[in-house]
Amino acid sequence: MWVVLTDPEKKGNRWNEADFFATGRTEIDGIFAQLQASGISPELGRALDFGCGVGRLTQALAARFKFVDGVDISASMIGHAEKFNRLPDRVKYHVNVKPDLAAFPTGQYDFICSVIALQHTPPRFQRGYLADFCRLLRPGGIAYFQSIHAVGWRRWVPDWAADFIRKQRSQGRAFIPLYGLPPSQVRQCFHGQDCPIIKFESTGYGGWESRYASDRFIVRKAAGGG
Repeated sequence: MWVVLTDPEKKGNRWNEADFFATGRTEIDGIFAQLQASGISPELGRALDFGCGVGRLTQALAARFKFVDGVDISASMIGHAEKFNRLPDRVKYHVNVKPDLAAFPTGQYDFICSVIALQHTPPRFQRGYLADFCRLLRPGGIAYFQSIHAVGWRRWVPDWAADFIRKQRSQGRAFIPLYGLPPSQVRQCFHGQDCPIIKFESTGYGGWESRYASDRFIVRKAAGGG
């Protein structure tokens, strides 16, 4: 749980299930409050949680949507998600190790959500997944996602160099990589896809403001989109 939500106060296996999943409900409530304030009301049929981890947001989405698919690259995370699945009739988890989302049906999702997930994926894969979001959405469907981009001195450090330094510091232990994607490249992923970005905001990335900014996007597929 701490790997998914790295609250310093919870390091050392201090998360409990109830508190951890309560943060997911709070976050989804906040996202839908933002949507409502922007006059956006997605249909509540089928949703996709990209980078679902152990299902923190997936379970919260299932309280609103008729069915939710959670997808993650990590088989161990999906294994834990299945153990924590309290709504098995409305939630299905999937392992996806491909550089795309071809395993998921075209035009079947009313809502796609991704928070604190894309940033752990190398940029070339982020771009592919984002472009696939539009394919997956129904006409009128909404994607709400968060990514990061490098600021300050971090802009001048290549990702391969940052990974090398992290490997040295971790001394062979697993580490959590971070990969920024400039907003201009995010916008390019949706160019010509009938999926305009209708809202964008950027804030400091908590605790890492000198290196990264956190970006949130809302995308809506055109009602007549293919």
